[in-house]
Parts: sequence; C-alpha cells; structure tokens
Amino acid sequence: MATIKQIAKRAGVSFSSVSRALNGQPGVRPEVREKILKLARELNYHPHSMAKALVQNRIGVIGVVILRASEFAFQNPYYSHILLGLSSVADQGGYHLMLNINPQDNYASLYHRRLVDGIVVVANRMDDEYVPYLIEHKVPAVVIPGFPAGQEMDISSASSENIKDVYRGVNYLISLGHRRIGFILGFMNSKYSIERLTAYKAAFEDNNLEFNENYIKESDFSKTDGFRLMGDLLDMDPPPSAVICINDAVTPGALHQIHSRGLKIPHDISVMAIGCSDLLELTDPPLTSIKVPVVEVGRAAAVNLIEIIEQGHCQQKHVVIPSSLVIRESTGAWKPLAA
Repeated sequence: MATIKQIAKRAGVSFSSVSRALNGQPGVRPEVREKILKLARELNYHPHSMAKALVQNRIGVIGVVILRASEFAFQNPYYSHILLGLSSVADQGGYHLMLNINPQDNYASLYHRRLVDGIVVVANRMDDEYVPYLIEHKVPAVVIPGFPAGQEMDISSASSENIKDVYRGVNYLISLGHRRIGFILGFMNSKYSIERLTAYKAAFEDNNLEFNENYIKESDFSKTDGFRLMGDLLDMDPPPSAVICINDAVTPGALHQIHSRGLKIPHDISVMAIGCSDLLELTDPPLTSIKVPVVEVGRAAAVNLIEIIEQGHCQQKHVVIPSSLVIRESTGAWKPLAA
C-alpha cells in the first residue's frame, strides 16, 4: 500500500503538502491538491486510522446507541432510515459508525474508553438516566428525538415536527365528520408520544369537541401491540370510526386486526398512519399518512455531532425537520353506525 512519502515523491512536493491535501487543510494550491488526490487514488492510498487519530486527536468513529432490542430495531423501518441518514453524513465526514444496541450499562463508556469520538442516542427516553451523565461529563452527543418543549436538557437534538402535522391530521379527520378517533400511541416516556398526544388534544379543543380518553391507547411501539390494542378499540361500544397509528411497526398490526374482522377501510373505519416507510402507499387501500422525514433527521443529528466533535459546538442545537400530511384512500367521511 502506498505511503504519504511515496505520493510526495511522485508529485514532487513536500510530505507536509501531501498531508494537508489529503486531510482537506488549507495551504495547498488547488492544482497541486488535485494532483495529490489523483495520485492517492491511482496508488490506492488509504490513511492509517491510528496515525490519523493521533494527529487529529480523533478516532473517526461515531457511536450509535439504539435503546431497543435488536429484534425490534432491525424490523422497524425507523431505525434503518435513521442509520441511512447518519451514515451518509458520517461517510462524507470521514467517520465510521459503531452500533451499540440495547446497552445494559452506561453507554458513555464508549467515549471514555476512546472507542468513539461522540455518541448519537436514538429514540431516547425521557427517563434515561445516562443522558444527564453525557451532559455532566461533556461527552459529545446528540439525542433523537430529544425532549418536549419546557423539558429540554442542555444537549443537542434532532427530531421531526410532531405537533403541527398531527394537529393537521386530527383536524382533517374531524373535518370528515369523525369524533370517535382512536390513537395508538407509544410509551409516554417518549417525546414522540407526548407531543403527538398534545396535538391530538389541541385539535379537539380548538374544534370545541370533547374527546374520549378511552380511545387513546399506549403501546410498546410494536406490531404485536398494534394488533392487540386495535382489537381493544374495536371491542369498545361504540368503537372508533377512525384510528391513528404512531409508527411503521404499530400500523401493520392494527391493519391485521382490522382485516381479520372482515372490516373494510375506509368504509367501516378510517386509518391514518405516522411513519417513514414507502410501504404506506402500497397497502390496499393506500394509507393516508403523516410522512416523517427520518433520513433527514439522521442527517441532521450527524451534522450536529460532527460539528460538536470538531468545533466544540453546533450551529443549531435543536433541529426540527418538517413532516407532511399525505391524503390517500384510507380515510373517508364518517358514516353513522348501522342500527
């Protein structure tokens, strides 16, 4: 494998010029930089990671902590989309990702043991005892999605817009005549659940309508719970005329329950899904959805973390990426129950 000295000899420049060019540092004329980079590609040059870490005081690795079991994480499109966004920015910045799934101890040790330069915590919980530790010990870190307004901690976060678009979604269902709107949420120690429930309640209140707390169900974000809780909703008297599912895992479970009872969407019940999967538009019928830009959230988290690692701070501490309401065939006008 080629060395920097060999590239310098072939290019007819100094060792330091090659080093600056390969590391994107100033002080090299553009035409010389291009010549050096071309030679590096031709000679199949790869920087020695340990040497680079010593020079830059960085390891070149970002730790990604996923606070769920691997079986759940690998089956849920949310996590793969987050990783896609993280990896695209990390690659451009010269970083690799290290996954730590469902850690049982203080994941800040990844940083203290010099295994990573910083940490992204995915799907952080409100009661996560290790987030305050990251802050107290000044570990470069970003949390996804972070904390609701009024409960923020002194740590960078990246999230989708939860309140505005859920509010729009509930308003849309109300405009169709629905009043019994079920909502399968997740655990209430998640910013996603807290903010989306806030939006749900606000939409009813602003329309001078009362909502029934019994139509709000708390899940573990899984397909199994989606199936179970949709069954609970359909067993109510009267059942909801519409339902909102909080994520790409809950939705298939809820749909399975509806179909297993021979019910037709939207004739018997309207369905609205929150999620990032393209499969939402491939169901029968295609689902009205609140499209969550999860890849962009991952990108924003990576940008912030790299800025913190390399500069000590980030330009925008709390990034919120807009979502969008996509109307499809799974929602229709309310129909009174048959006598």
